[in-house]
Amino acid sequence: MNIAEPTISDRRRRVGWTALICWLIAVAGLSTEGRDCVWAAAAMRIGLVLGALWLCFPTKTRPAAWAVLTQGRLIALILGAVFWSRVKYALPFLGIAWLVLWFIRPRTKRE
Repeated sequence: MNIAEPTISDRRRRVGWTALICWLIAVAGLSTEGRDCVWAAAAMRIGLVLGALWLCFPTKTRPAAWAVLTQGRLIALILGAVFWSRVKYALPFLGIAWLVLWFIRPRTKRE
């Protein structure tokens, strides 16, 4: 059985409709059962993630958001996300390293 692969525009459309359905389920759940409705909160979060994915998919006029993502940028993004909460601890060490490198840099001779 040969099943045709869906195109990128078909996938984008499916993701968009799924996100919209999740948001509608979330609105229905929150309006009927209130803020204590767990499945409505889950549907809202899933809808938000799918909505973000829908925005990243390529359209006819622009490429995908990840088309310009190289391996170096991906590694920098992952390291930044992992160490973002630890930046305040690293700032004093980076400042001291900058001062030391500034003092030991090669200087031009003045005549």
